[in-house]
Amino acid sequence: MTSYPDAYVLEAVAFLKQRLSVAPAVGVVMGSGLGGLVEEMERSIRIRYVDIPHFPVSSVKGHAGEVVVGTISGRPLFALSGRVHYYEGHPLGTVVFPIKVMALFGVKAVIVTNAAGGINKNFLPGDIILITDHMDLMRNIPLNSPARLRGSIEVYDPKLRNQATCAAAEVGVTLKAGVYAALSGPSYETPAEIRALRIMGADMVGMSTVPEATEANRLGMKVLGLSFITNQAAGLSQNPLSHQEVIETSARHLATVKKLLKQVIKKLDPVSV
Repeated sequence: MTSYPDAYVLEAVAFLKQRLSVAPAVGVVMGSGLGGLVEEMERSIRIRYVDIPHFPVSSVKGHAGEVVVGTISGRPLFALSGRVHYYEGHPLGTVVFPIKVMALFGVKAVIVTNAAGGINKNFLPGDIILITDHMDLMRNIPLNSPARLRGSIEVYDPKLRNQATCAAAEVGVTLKAGVYAALSGPSYETPAEIRALRIMGADMVGMSTVPEATEANRLGMKVLGLSFITNQAAGLSQNPLSHQEVIETSARHLATVKKLLKQVIKKLDPVSV
């Protein structure tokens, strides 16, 4: 698997440290159409990915492509407004480059978010799902030897999941829970593939998050995963699947997502991070 050398990561971190005076312990990766959270940040500094040495740049609509560092709910936050994907032609070593930068910058806990298709028939557009586990169907795990030869791991931190559940209740947001399946894309799944994924135990499906969550866990960061259901998966709705639908659904429900994330960030226990 192709990956940037560690020197590139160090160069990107040095570039950011020259321009940022705070080192947040909490980070967030914003998925498709969900970057609006950064508008709520105070005393924020924005740095475009294209301006950071060696930083990968997204070509997908709904991904602004900025590092935004500031405060939200009174807590310093390191936000990635947009991500790059394997299906854009990036090797997974490049996909997780921003996570490596986060870790060296001092982030101890990361919230990874995504827009996903609902496989579970109880998951409808607008629902927010706490990721309890995932299925890595990309099968190109971005871990360097010998770390890749590891046993079973719990990627998504139980304490952070409990804190997120409490935070959701405090602001009146219903937070469901489920298993996320990650496929390489870029094509949406067929109805037959969705039926197979349901049999396997998947509740939602997307094309991101798992490489970042796996690498963050490997690097010692605590991980919280949240999926935002933007559509029902193939074969479960009469509507054809499209990225435009993902963006439009995200926009309609962005206020709820922001309310939840602000409270989650506020309630994260400093001892846990």
